[in-house]
Amino acid sequence: MSRTGSRVGWVAVTTATVALALAGCSTTDSTVDAKAGGSGTAATTCSTKSPKSGDTAVAASQNRLGKAAGASSTWDGPMTGAPVQKRGATMVFIPYTSTNAGDVGVGAGFQEAAKALGWDVKVIDGGGSVTSYLAAFDQALALRPAGIAVSSFDPNAAEPAFGKAKAAGIPVVGNHTGEGPGPQSTAPSLFTNVTSDPAIIAQVAADCALVASGGTAGVTIVGCGSELQICVTKEKSMNDTVKTCGGCSVLDQHDYPFGEATQREGGIASADLQRFGKKLTYMLSINDVYWDAAIPALKAAGVGPAGPPLMIAAGDGSPAAFQRIRTGQYQIATVAEPLNEHGWQMADEMNRALAGQQPSTFVTYPHIVTSENVDSEGGKDNVYDPGNGYRDQFKKIWG
Repeated sequence: MSRTGSRVGWVAVTTATVALALAGCSTTDSTVDAKAGGSGTAATTCSTKSPKSGDTAVAASQNRLGKAAGASSTWDGPMTGAPVQKRGATMVFIPYTSTNAGDVGVGAGFQEAAKALGWDVKVIDGGGSVTSYLAAFDQALALRPAGIAVSSFDPNAAEPAFGKAKAAGIPVVGNHTGEGPGPQSTAPSLFTNVTSDPAIIAQVAADCALVASGGTAGVTIVGCGSELQICVTKEKSMNDTVKTCGGCSVLDQHDYPFGEATQREGGIASADLQRFGKKLTYMLSINDVYWDAAIPALKAAGVGPAGPPLMIAAGDGSPAAFQRIRTGQYQIATVAEPLNEHGWQMADEMNRALAGQQPSTFVTYPHIVTSENVDSEGGKDNVYDPGNGYRDQFKKIWG
């Protein structure tokens, strides 16, 4: 295993619209000309319409994919909570960095919900490192806001700062700030963490490789290792899922600082292609941003849009990923979280904290985006925005 280092973020990297459209929903019939290393057929996707597999592991993956690919038209979140607290108050939102797609998407939802609650929101850029986002947190404390919302922080590194806020009577709500959803045992001063379950997100991503390959996937996995617990959780879940499949294999795993993806992932992808050749059929990552960097390198190596290898991401559903999936360009799936809805949930959790209530137990289920459903549930705008009426539901709770 290749393991080198540490940091995560959720980066939005836009891409130009490409002309080639993938018309089907599952396996072949495209005019894509895959060059050296390519198959000459359209990018295979993990179709929910495939006949049930006789392979036990693949069949289990098909069942999970069916749930993750479905529409979210019914509200399954909280029905009760706190009425509006501290109308007119100032809140601070701190993203890991203002260039990260997940952080920015959640921040937009938080600001939208705050407006409905009558709060003012000040955004302070976290700067993309532990040192800089802790400095941003100190700036937020100096403003003496009613509450602070953070996205993609390391809860262990930030716990002393969260403790200062708690001592000052300022609740802190996180997104992607912890090992999983809810309160964090390693960061008791954090009121709660809003996220889909990262282990399920990663499991569904690996499920896609098992189903698309028919139980023969040879994969590599890339992430940020021990830099954040969410990376450890996602990578372990992908490993464990692939290993349930007797005909599948994890060829290698690469861990390095997330902030180095742009500089490093192209070289890593090229080296893996040379090392493993036709054995490498799928590349799994904890986030779409790795593929922004890998694709130019694979193109240079002669790999066509239909691969192999093909790419799957365990988060977050960036605009670039939607476009690649829609047009059949190297990436066949991303497991997206409802970023805007998570921002509304963060505002609801903050409102509960201000009211002296306990956090909700609501955890959104992840959604896999493939060529079959890429234009549904907000997908035409290159986002996952479920049609479950979450805005109206939260407004009802707040009165």
